[in-house]
Amino acid sequence: MSVEESELLSAEERQRRNEVIRDLLAKLDAHAPGERAHAERVAVYAVATGEAMGLSDEELLVLRYAAQLHDIGKLQIDGELLVADRPLEPLERVLLEKHVHMAEEVLPVEAFLEPSLPLIKSHHERWSGEGYPEGASGTEIPLGARIIGAAEALDVMLAGAPWRKPFPEEAAIAAMKGLGGTWFDPIVVETLLRIQPLIQPLRA
Repeated sequence: MSVEESELLSAEERQRRNEVIRDLLAKLDAHAPGERAHAERVAVYAVATGEAMGLSDEELLVLRYAAQLHDIGKLQIDGELLVADRPLEPLERVLLEKHVHMAEEVLPVEAFLEPSLPLIKSHHERWSGEGYPEGASGTEIPLGARIIGAAEALDVMLAGAPWRKPFPEEAAIAAMKGLGGTWFDPIVVETLLRIQPLIQPLRA
């Protein structure tokens, strides 16, 4: 195989993977409008944070896929629940939390997605051990999942969600700083907030 052929196949594989992810996000966005834009913003925050923390190119690729698809399990959740603009009832909260496990049911059988699944499943774990689904804490949580969890929280604060109005930027930053060491890995929060001003256009 020539170098040119190898590069062509590599480009084709990259395109194929991107098409798989785009198709999944299109389905998710049709089910819960706004989820695709949220996923792409979280992916940019996450990859920039991971790069600043010294992750390898391979690790960054796994992180990008996981961040883009971190909420893909919501395809199995009632769409009305996902866009509810009210506090959820306890049973509804339990159902929503199952989306981290349902990702495995939704994702196609693709070897390139397998390394991302543990990050997807763990992105709602908390540094303090008070998250879900396993109650893992600290460095028991995969680094990529710690990054995605913080990136998602920051995006929801800045961009808003059906259940939450956007925070003013100063309030969002203050809130994230306060959650470092409790909800989130403090080093991840510090790094995320350092790179966040560089990617402000994502808020649009």
